[in-house]
Amino acid sequence: MERRIVRKIDWQILPWVCSCYLINYLDRTNLGNAKTLNNDTPADNLVKQLDLTGLRYNICIAVFFVPYVCLEFPSNALLNYFSPSVWIGRIMIAWGIVTLCTAAVSSYGGLLAARFALGLAEAGFFPGVIYYLCLWYKPNERATRMAIFAGSIAVAGAFSGLLATGISFLNRRGNLSGWQWLFILGGIPAVLVGIAVWLWMPNYPSDAKFLTPKERIFASARLGPYAPGKHDSHFDIKAARDTIADPLFWVFAIQYFLMTNSLNAFGYFAPTIISTLGFKGYAGQLLTVPPNVFALLIILTNCIHSDRTKERIRHVIAALAFVALGYLLLAVVHNWIARYVAVCLIACTNAAVLPFLAHRTATVNGATATAIATGGMIALANCGGISAPFLFPSSDEPEYPMGSWTMFAFLVASMGSTVYLGWRLGTGSEYRDVKQTAGRTVERDADEV
Repeated sequence: MERRIVRKIDWQILPWVCSCYLINYLDRTNLGNAKTLNNDTPADNLVKQLDLTGLRYNICIAVFFVPYVCLEFPSNALLNYFSPSVWIGRIMIAWGIVTLCTAAVSSYGGLLAARFALGLAEAGFFPGVIYYLCLWYKPNERATRMAIFAGSIAVAGAFSGLLATGISFLNRRGNLSGWQWLFILGGIPAVLVGIAVWLWMPNYPSDAKFLTPKERIFASARLGPYAPGKHDSHFDIKAARDTIADPLFWVFAIQYFLMTNSLNAFGYFAPTIISTLGFKGYAGQLLTVPPNVFALLIILTNCIHSDRTKERIRHVIAALAFVALGYLLLAVVHNWIARYVAVCLIACTNAAVLPFLAHRTATVNGATATAIATGGMIALANCGGISAPFLFPSSDEPEYPMGSWTMFAFLVASMGSTVYLGWRLGTGSEYRDVKQTAGRTVERDADEV
């Protein structure tokens, strides 16, 4: 019975989160494609038209993360108060409108304002989706589902290259540049899907219309007493305070910071790095596709195997080593083929991030602790989005030694942190009560509670 119910949940929940996250990634990182769009005709290029000289492009990336970081904490707390469909739908509609408005900017200052507004609008989306998955799945089911929805990042990365290639042919249509069409065609789906999410996305197993009354009871009960749910929608101040006071909160946050720097670097600079290999215009956009397809295969393989074996730590370390090798190649190798292989390896960062997130969600109990642990960790880690752009200045092209070596060091340090967490909490996917009892951590498998 459980397998049948989980399959029904998969077919109802995953299409929603995948479509939302695909649109989110396209809209958040389309500035990277906009920078290289029509760069074979400089007069039509974003950099030329908005005078993004020196570090101005990097500043436009960084300013997004200032409100994004500040509002992720309260956003996840509010999602716990409102229903997931209303809150996530509201976020999507807001960022869709901002993306549409970005097409109208005509100066560097206007782009800065638009990027800041986009950070305001998107804040809380990713931790909100992670929290939403915790409402439906047991800990040892989450990495696979996170891989499926975050695999839409790889699909979005591949699709964005194809989309940008197609949009480049719209350059000068309707007196608009190609980059303006990119923002217009990216904003419309966010608004439409956001409205659909608000109206129709299921909220909790206990009130899911696609389940029978008996299935609703089972779907809620199978998650165990530690899982967040509709019954736990009030904000527990003591649980929030205890979560933040736990040293593990800060260990997880620091490690996630070290890893997500790589995600931010790849999302915004992969098209630029590929263009430094000698590929401009359509060829440069199309060559962003294979790294994302390769990443999708690696992410799914690693996360599915992690869930099946109920093991997290070794899967995180292996993926981190894989990505670290990519940055090492980028720093020391000059051959364009080897550097392109490096980009493919770096694209696989989520193969480490997702088992890590699944591991984290199994270390907290209840709705408030889950919302604070995920939202707080992701908010603090996204401070890297403010610093990471400045590690890849245009003056460092094409090797980007400062950024490549810094990312390599971050990933090696992250491997060390992962080893510590494995020693401290164990390597599996079960729920844990992190309170110390007789000097040891009490562990309970989700199937046993």
